[in-house]
Amino acid sequence: MSPLLSTRTGRAGAALAALLVVLNVTLIALLLAERASESESPAAATLPPTPTPVPNGAMWSLGTGGDGVNPYVEWVAVYPVSSLWNVLGAPSLRFSDQSPEDPSMDRSFEIGFYKYGPTWHTRNGIVEFWVGGPEDGGGTLSIIGNDTTGGQIEVRNPTDTGHISLDYRNAAHPMITVDDENALAIKATRGIVSESTHTFMQGIRIAPESERIGQTNGAAWDAGAITVEAAVDADSIVLITPITEPRGRWWVDDVAPGGGFTVRSSVPDEDMAFNWLVLN
Repeated sequence: MSPLLSTRTGRAGAALAALLVVLNVTLIALLLAERASESESPAAATLPPTPTPVPNGAMWSLGTGGDGVNPYVEWVAVYPVSSLWNVLGAPSLRFSDQSPEDPSMDRSFEIGFYKYGPTWHTRNGIVEFWVGGPEDGGGTLSIIGNDTTGGQIEVRNPTDTGHISLDYRNAAHPMITVDDENALAIKATRGIVSESTHTFMQGIRIAPESERIGQTNGAAWDAGAITVEAAVDADSIVLITPITEPRGRWWVDDVAPGGGFTVRSSVPDEDMAFNWLVLN
């Protein structure tokens, strides 16, 4: 090949290569422009809820609700301190997310510590335990000590100075107690029913001759009423516990000082047997 032809061939190859580069750059520019126009569509422009802050001060954290476009709104994090006990060496595991009804409301749940021991701490208004399933007949929350001392559940008052407790630490003496400043109130719209026929078996010991305790069993009712002779006063409280199924709705009607009290029923053929106790 002559030197002249070789020179011309080299120039042609260089020109072709330059043209290909220009075409590639143009194609890339067109693709980028097309993707940019797609990203400006109304669906992609919708902003996500305001995300919760990235946990600061956490030793380890994991965002669980975001992706490459939307920020995380849920976090799991481990801290060297607890919300209720800001002391190194009292670590906590914290879960946070946002309410689906109100994305501006952060919710949190923490397993940590405070001055008196381990805690579960939450900033949400309610914590629920969903326990068991249909095959179990519903859930049961069971509390027992690790050292055969039984269990106790306390509900504290708003100032943390009093409590109501369900106490079964003494195997022979289960108790419901309240602090010394308040009486224990039991409220039920449809009344309080005892499922034990031995209503006064333990705890209240009253001699039968006092005429303040007794049982009416087999006595005849008259037109839906029965009168019991007892030592009652004008301000006495009469407690009745049926020991047979009543036929109607019953109530304590008349209390006659020195004469006893009358129980009436809504049906005329009532024959309910019952235990009774008079309190002054």
